[in-house]
Amino acid sequence: MKVLVYHWNSYNQKAVEDALSECGCSITLLTPHTGNIEEDDGFTSIVAEKLKQCGYDILFSVNFFPVLAHACHMSDTPYVCWNCDSPLLAMYNNSVLYETNFIFTFDRSNYEEFKNLGAKHIYHLPLASGGFKNVLKPGAPFKYDVSFIGSLYEKNSFDNISEKLPDYLCGYFDGALYAQLQVSGGNIIEKLLTPGICRQLEEITDYRQAGGSFADIRTLFSTTVLGFKAASMQRNMCLNSLSVYLNKNRFSSRKCYLHLFTGSSTDRLMFVKCHGKADYYTQMPLIFNQSRINLNMTIPNIQTGIPLRVWDILSCGGFLLTDFRIELMDYFTPGKDIDIFEDIEELHDKTGFYLSHDSIRNKIANNAYNKVSKEHTFQKRIMSILETVLKEL
Repeated sequence: MKVLVYHWNSYNQKAVEDALSECGCSITLLTPHTGNIEEDDGFTSIVAEKLKQCGYDILFSVNFFPVLAHACHMSDTPYVCWNCDSPLLAMYNNSVLYETNFIFTFDRSNYEEFKNLGAKHIYHLPLASGGFKNVLKPGAPFKYDVSFIGSLYEKNSFDNISEKLPDYLCGYFDGALYAQLQVSGGNIIEKLLTPGICRQLEEITDYRQAGGSFADIRTLFSTTVLGFKAASMQRNMCLNSLSVYLNKNRFSSRKCYLHLFTGSSTDRLMFVKCHGKADYYTQMPLIFNQSRINLNMTIPNIQTGIPLRVWDILSCGGFLLTDFRIELMDYFTPGKDIDIFEDIEELHDKTGFYLSHDSIRNKIANNAYNKVSKEHTFQKRIMSILETVLKEL
């Protein structure tokens, strides 16, 4: 199969491209980037002409891009994408309904939403593991007790606008954010944005829809504003609380520490050992592999699906302690492959337990590594995508 691949800097871009080649595809990289992912007539025309002239069987991208959907619609070429973000605001565009689209998304709630909106070729497909074997060092000793790699989202839109909001809205959103922090494994923020609240937001914010977009202010505000603020609050709260807990206790007769690898400001963290941002390809796999416990905290915007970070940790042989998302239960067994915390008290208890029980923790990590290495590789996922597309054509 001759495939044109839109090449950009998604974390799993290289793994996807390698898997396409391993599945027997002849791939060409489309490297020019558009200035506007929703509408760029010049870029769309160039891509459409390239598709017509070179006889590509499909155009493939990580994440859905309306401009690519337009180009494939113009050239009658199947457009195949696999979303690694959810919700993806670019999906709230009229182009999502083109029959030339074949959209794969890892969050089942996102799949169901767009299926109900009338997207013809949309499928649920979890993300995958792999791509780090050449980086890992077999038998390397542990260097870290508990690690978290990720942003603290301290530069979020809510903090930028909160002082400009009326007192009533500030209080309402504070309550909504607090309520979100009490929920394990889901997103209630969007449900709390009532029609009345949304009307007030439209009056006081610079809300504009791009041409072809049907994303309303409820979707935009709950994800790009409140969703990132909730994630910031959760991460700071959990990291601070856990670092204090570790500082007060000993495990297996030794002191343990919480390590954070981030490019964010860490001024609000007390006993956390803060490091700089870890490179995704060269440093992150070693940290996962050499940490006794790896934490995952999923941004509330992901309602049901398993984020890429979970697959990354497990594919590096790391032990995973994660917050809950319902789709985890479809692929993993808590206490056997991974473990889950649903509140801060459980985060403390399970961290302490696994720091004190090396053999149990190591067995769980090995179980997960063996499972994802056999059943959940990028090559298997890409093969599933190609088989599905060919069956529909």
